Amino acid sequence: MKRLVLTLAFIAILFSSLNTIFADEKAKLEKGTFILVNATKILSTETLQEGDLVYFISPADVWVDETKIIPKDTIFTGYVEMLKMPIKGINAAIKFKITHITLPNGETKEFSGKITDGKNDVIGAEQTPPASYNKMTHLYQSRWHWSGTTQWVPSGEYEYGQHRGVKPGQNLFVEVEDTYYAY
Repeated sequence: MKRLVLTLAFIAILFSSLNTIFADEKAKLEKGTFILVNATKILSTETLQEGDLVYFISPADVWVDETKIIPKDTIFTGYVEMLKMPIKGINAAIKFKITHITLPNGETKEFSGKITDGKNDVIGAEQTPPASYNKMTHLYQSRWHWSGTTQWVPSGEYEYGQHRGVKPGQNLFVEVEDTYYAY
C-alpha cells in the first residue's frame, strides 16, 4: 500500500513538473514574431531626433496556443534609432527600436524589438519623382526603312524629399529580436 501511494505521488510530481516545463515552453514569443501595434501620437522626421522616446500600443491580445502572452493595451516603449532628413531625390527616413513593454497592470518588462511596416524596418527613404523630363528620340530600323519614336525620359533632376513618419492608429508591427518569455 505504501509502495502504491509513493508511486502515485512520484507520478503526480513527475506530471506536474512536465506540465510546467511544457507550459513554460508555450509562454514565449520566438525571435522574428510580428506583433501588431499602433502609434500613440504622430511620429515624424520633422519633429523627432535620434534618441527621442516613442510609444506604441497593442490594439489586441497576443496569444500563443492557449496562453495570453501580451494583453491588449500593452505599451511598447522605445526610441528613435536612426533618423535621416530629406534631401534632393530622397525622402526622409526613420527607424524605431523597442526596449521594454508596460503591461496594463503597470508591470514593466525588458523587450527587444524593432518597428516595421511589414516590409521594411526603415520608414521612408523612397526616391522622389523626377523634377523634369526630356524628349528623347529612339531610332529603330524596320525591314525596309529607318523609323523613330519620341519618348519622355527623366532629366536626372529630382524633386526635394518630403518628411516621413507614422500617424496614430496606423498599423505597424513589432518584430521580436530576442525570445520573450511571458513569466
